[in-house]
Amino acid sequence: MKTFPYSRAMARFVPFAGIAATAALTACGNDLPLGIDENQPKTECTTDITAANGDSFVELCTVASAVRHVRIENAKAAATHASAQLLFGFASTPTVTSGAVGADQFRVLLYGGGTPAPSPVLQATWGSVDASIDENATYINSGATICFDIHDGSATAGPQFVIWVSGQRGANCSDRSTLTIATAMGARSYWRGTTGTVNKALKNYFRQSAGSGATPKITLSTTPVLDAAAITAAGSCTAAWTNNTDWQSMCTPSGGTARHVRIDGIQATANNSYFYAVIGQDASPTGNPAASAGKMIITGGRSSSGLSWTWFRFGASGTTTQFNYATDANAALYTAGSTSICFDIGSTSTGTARMVFWATGAKGADCANRSTLRLDRALYDSSTDTATGSMWNAAFITNKLNFIKTNNSTITLGNVTLSAEPAAL
Repeated sequence: MKTFPYSRAMARFVPFAGIAATAALTACGNDLPLGIDENQPKTECTTDITAANGDSFVELCTVASAVRHVRIENAKAAATHASAQLLFGFASTPTVTSGAVGADQFRVLLYGGGTPAPSPVLQATWGSVDASIDENATYINSGATICFDIHDGSATAGPQFVIWVSGQRGANCSDRSTLTIATAMGARSYWRGTTGTVNKALKNYFRQSAGSGATPKITLSTTPVLDAAAITAAGSCTAAWTNNTDWQSMCTPSGGTARHVRIDGIQATANNSYFYAVIGQDASPTGNPAASAGKMIITGGRSSSGLSWTWFRFGASGTTTQFNYATDANAALYTAGSTSICFDIGSTSTGTARMVFWATGAKGADCANRSTLRLDRALYDSSTDTATGSMWNAAFITNKLNFIKTNNSTITLGNVTLSAEPAAL
């Protein structure tokens, strides 16, 4: 007899026949619906969690092969630092509720946040790599249905993961036809360059904090909605810069909010020539970039005296000094020739903004090769800025747009690439 609060007789198994079949074909006790062979490979199964299961890890039902789609109905985590989580790849009952998991283990976490901070977070963790999918997931507090695909990974790639929330962006986890890249909350496949597989041969568990009163229903399926290649392709987008001084909207990766930006081929051939990368901007901007709460402005180019300048603004009034960055070959950025820059956009453990900035050729970084983009190779990291770092003590504004702009024709840019996955954060 199992020691967790449900027996195998409480789990429901049906051969996969679409999501609607799960509710229609329900096993009661040890009896199966008429016409269902209990010896058939089980491609879908459901486990009911009771409110009494709070603070306990509950082993989930099993299917005949690797789980590639999961639906969690009525998941809830209050803004009292409560959480709900599903874990893959455990040989025995887990003993810890946070932090890294094993190299071949995976966690999907719904964290309810606290009052007044931090905000509720929807997060995935593979091994030691955390991926914040939604850092303002208020729907977690009142209860939500989420669903996700998870492909196994390989020796040359990490797991391909995409997640949806019913009622958000047009997704409905009970209707697979609504589950597309466009309706997803986010997709991940890079995992900071880490490769390997999730051990789907071991057990899967669910845990929710006590006191929520929620009774989640968890359905595991061997059939994903999207294939691995589609999830990987959704992670980034690239657009060419047009040679003018207009505000040009950056593309949006279909896999979620931009977490990494690369701007290639920046060159300033005359004094007073600048580019602006603006993160968190209202639509239809005019004039020069203006600071405001939660907005970041990166400015770079050639100063009035001919120097290479790069500086960062965040919030209504925060600004760094003008840095004179150069490559390892002592070539000044932008002014000594074409320069590629890139930066991560993320948050600290307390939910405030964090930005990390690299340039190709400086400190061993290459913006075209994300494996080189380590924190110790950054030219600027807001978390280590002792002079002006206090300006980052607020969150990035959400649900805004991102733009690129130049101030005159003597500064040119190449392609602009955005990714839903950071390189190092």
